[in-house]
Amino acid sequence: MSLIDDYELLDIPTTATEKEAKAAFRRLARQYHPDKNPDTDTTEIFQRLQSAYESVVSAIRQGSKTNDWKPFSFNEAGAYARQRKTQRTTRNTDKEQEAFIKERQRAYEEMKRNNAVQEKAKHDAINAARNTLNERRMKALYEEALKSSKEFAEKNRQYSHDESYFKGDIPPYQSFVDDDEDIEAQQDEAISHPIRLDAAKAAFRACTYIACFAAGIYGTLHWQSSSQTDTANNKETDYVSGLYPQFRSAINHTLHATNLYAEPDRTSTVIRQLPEQTNLQSIKMQGDWLTIRHQGMNGWVEAKDIGFGSIENALSTGCMGYPGVVPDHGESIGEANGKSRLRILNQLPQHSLLTFESYDGKAPFSIYLHARQSYAANYIPRGQYRLVLETGSLYHQACNRFLFNYANKVILENVDFASTEQSLALKP
Repeated sequence: MSLIDDYELLDIPTTATEKEAKAAFRRLARQYHPDKNPDTDTTEIFQRLQSAYESVVSAIRQGSKTNDWKPFSFNEAGAYARQRKTQRTTRNTDKEQEAFIKERQRAYEEMKRNNAVQEKAKHDAINAARNTLNERRMKALYEEALKSSKEFAEKNRQYSHDESYFKGDIPPYQSFVDDDEDIEAQQDEAISHPIRLDAAKAAFRACTYIACFAAGIYGTLHWQSSSQTDTANNKETDYVSGLYPQFRSAINHTLHATNLYAEPDRTSTVIRQLPEQTNLQSIKMQGDWLTIRHQGMNGWVEAKDIGFGSIENALSTGCMGYPGVVPDHGESIGEANGKSRLRILNQLPQHSLLTFESYDGKAPFSIYLHARQSYAANYIPRGQYRLVLETGSLYHQACNRFLFNYANKVILENVDFASTEQSLALKP
């Protein structure tokens, strides 16, 4: 519908202010709210009122004005009728709208690429600065240790070549020594004592410098390795007995080296040992055992040693191990603490994940929805969001995504959530 129809639906003139539009919307919302009309289905009218109010407020803020307004009326049954005397303004053709949408998508993708390049450049600059600082510190420690070792060598040479050190009067307690050999032994001991003391000090200082140098190198390597490691590594999920048998009759893979038994019993004959990360054909599930076929041989393996899907799919998605139990319907994944309300009319035939990506810098969060089950979320934080719908089968909790038939698409851009209630219809 056009902007003129939105003005008519709110029953306000085209010269109305934002305050007048808001008052009209509140009046009509109280009249046609689904909770106020238990005997009549007014959901469609209420949703149309919300859409018309958003369009009118946007037009008022942008300074848009229309001149072909006429009143709008509701009939007794709750449906609305349109009456106008003037012709509608020319609408954009489908091709023009499609071109506009493609241009917006291209601009958004370009913005994402530019942001990614800037973030990478910033990250590389920080790494380079930290590495340079660590190298300077290590170089200073090395030069100081080298200087100390040179001073120690100079002292040793001074003690060995300076003959004046041996000159001087003999202490009184040595005046009664008549044997020349005893005098020389005492002099040698007097010389070696300061040398040993200085050597111990230099050795301790050198060990300290080497320890600091090694600690600096270890810290640098540890920081570099931790900065390059993906912080979103999958955490292991415990195996649940008999879970998801519908996904077992297909290609599976071994999580580690696994024995192939002749019978579903650990005491039975081991036919062979299957290597880690090997694809195999799973036939059926019986309790905690699977019958499988591998390289023309049939046998039994324990289900806890076998992962879902092919190893290629597991490596590409990074989802190894077990998916865990499916979240409850309407369960929030991530921080979501607000007062805005969203009614989700879900008609999708498969489970889905509705993700809220904030334009205000807040952390994203998701709502898990079961197939064909509506939900009312009363905890949406206030702000502007982009809504992304993810669908698929066999949700993996550690990876926060679906393993098979995964698909995602942006369903709404720049949605403003305030304290009012909004509705969203999800259709196949």
